[in-house]
Amino acid sequence: MLFNMGPFDILGILIFILVILILPWAMRTRMISSVTKVAIELEKMVEDAQNILIEVCREKGNPPQDPSKAIQDYIEFFVVPPVDLDPYGIVNKFEKIMEMGEDRFKQMADVIAPAATADWRSNIIMTLKATIGINSVAKIVRHNLELARKTGSLQILLMLQMSLPLILRIVKAQFEGTKAFSEGKPIGDGLGPLVAGMLMSGYSQDDLGEMDDMVVAKKQIDERNVTIVRAQGPGGKVGKIGKVITSIINEKDIKRIITIDAAVKLEGEETGKIAEGIGIVIGGFGIDRWMIEEELTKRDLNTDAIIVKMSPEEAIGNINKKIVDASKKALSVVERSILRSKKGTEILVVGVGNSCGLPNIISDLSQIEIKKEVKTDKKEGKKWLF
Repeated sequence: MLFNMGPFDILGILIFILVILILPWAMRTRMISSVTKVAIELEKMVEDAQNILIEVCREKGNPPQDPSKAIQDYIEFFVVPPVDLDPYGIVNKFEKIMEMGEDRFKQMADVIAPAATADWRSNIIMTLKATIGINSVAKIVRHNLELARKTGSLQILLMLQMSLPLILRIVKAQFEGTKAFSEGKPIGDGLGPLVAGMLMSGYSQDDLGEMDDMVVAKKQIDERNVTIVRAQGPGGKVGKIGKVITSIINEKDIKRIITIDAAVKLEGEETGKIAEGIGIVIGGFGIDRWMIEEELTKRDLNTDAIIVKMSPEEAIGNINKKIVDASKKALSVVERSILRSKKGTEILVVGVGNSCGLPNIISDLSQIEIKKEVKTDKKEGKKWLF
């Protein structure tokens, strides 16, 4: 006996030591295998998104030569944000850089789809942006996977593996958005333009004005003077909301601004739930919101914010029946908000969001292409034994 230990005690100690030595290797191997599968899946999505973009460019843009090579180059496009060490004037710098980025995307669309109509050129630009987003995420996942392989870092693998379910969820939604843009279908984020388009019901295209990829209509509602603004459709546009709204505020004596937009719901909340608040609901980098908020500090303006809640997947993907039904309720909320002002008041109603697949004037919701619901008994998440 060694140190008063029997053979079984010694064997147990050896097994324990082997487990201590082998367990990290086994965990690392298993995690690398699972992350590799996800990385390959993401790269396949990038390839599929490129093929979708190539197909729509050939079908709608009639390029003189194969756009594949140009598209492969364009999906590596990036925008360098301005230096924020000195924050003074940074919003104007952001605005300038974003404008240059939009100009470059238009140039790209002219190359890969020169014969496309204005609306389809906008859809192609949105499809390209979605493809770039998917490609960026796929590259970051691959980078961290290869870094963990080279360094043997279990911490990097753990962080990456824990984040993968959320990453996959967002990227799959982005991929669905790519397909929606390429087919010219409305998306959930078009809720704002949808409500504004319904408010324009009864108008003709000749009654609308155009400003910076946005359409403007004037309407009398119970002796209130209402100006309605939304992104121009049915191409995929969001418009220069900040510039247009500040221009209208300066032109008219606006007393109330009502913004309608889609908002990401919390888990457990119901899709289509409507919430009211105050402030300006506009997403993005905040440039447009900053422009409008600057006017709020100079003038006596009231603001109403109306949001319709939905998941990230529903916001990016083809619009569904719940969101369309919620748009009717949101329209009633907007009308109620308008009537809170005194008669004769100048009111500005802004439908914020992407106008892809949405005509400027919406008189009948049946003209909106809604996502076909697929019934399934499969529940989200893992099955537990208890």
